[in-house]
Amino acid sequence: MGKNEGGRGPAAPGAPAPCGPVVVLVLSHRDPAQVNRLTTRLLQGPQTRVLVHHDPRGPALRLPHHERVLTVPDAGPCDWGRPNLAMAVFAGLRSAVQQVPDLEWVLVVSGQDYPCLPMPTIEAELAASSLDATLRWFRADADPSQDVHPWQASTRRRYLRRLRVPGSHRSMPFPRRHPFGQGTNLYVGDMWPNLRRPAVDHLLAQLESRRDLVRYFRRAPVPDEGLLPTLLLNDAQLAVGNERRRFIRWVHGEPHPKTLDLADLSDIRASGDWFARKVDPQHSAALLDSLDSLDALQDTSTTVD
Repeated sequence: MGKNEGGRGPAAPGAPAPCGPVVVLVLSHRDPAQVNRLTTRLLQGPQTRVLVHHDPRGPALRLPHHERVLTVPDAGPCDWGRPNLAMAVFAGLRSAVQQVPDLEWVLVVSGQDYPCLPMPTIEAELAASSLDATLRWFRADADPSQDVHPWQASTRRRYLRRLRVPGSHRSMPFPRRHPFGQGTNLYVGDMWPNLRRPAVDHLLAQLESRRDLVRYFRRAPVPDEGLLPTLLLNDAQLAVGNERRRFIRWVHGEPHPKTLDLADLSDIRASGDWFARKVDPQHSAALLDSLDSLDALQDTSTTVD
């Protein structure tokens, strides 16, 4: 398995070749105005296509009319902790390949993410990358004494010793007969990866060939944190960087990330991350305005002799 746990790949010597089409797959279920704002910002990248998977139970979107704005047909419901959320990502990847056959990268974000950098800058970093994918991931079926994060222990219990109650996101203790071992490892991590085309193709192929893993995760609690990393990191000669390129602020004891605001701006800018997560139109309005204005200044400065 050709994996690189060290992070970003070095830029190629000299100026990188122009980046091919970048599909930003947006999973949304609320806040049409925020999704519209996110889409408009993403379109500042000349190579970027925006592909939206919107939960049909949410309010109708008002997306910009633009040839580079696409939607996932027949998008289904997305529920936290349920298999349909994990499968929505794969539906989006399949649609990305069908609608943008020459795509080079797919970046998966939510409707509550927002770019920290100008999209042309992100495109340039993607063009210079030597990696096939980046996301934050951990091995979860290895010797517990080798754990480097407390989350590994909780996910080990979640995926090996609990069973999701059908029709809900709740689970109950239930030691499971699992498919891991003998060359198949359990990995956990983000469902918001950055994927070069070989990684996209590998994931879609694994989704079909490893039906045993798909069935297993369908009965697991929070399958989105295990299915994609496990399919990506098994049986592939891919260079996968262990970083998410998302600025996320967790509060101890809280199940979801902090909603970011203007007080987080300096840390966001210093991080060099591509996207901030999570934001909303009310709580984060001043932060979003500041990110837009700072990036407008940066874009202008790069065009002045």
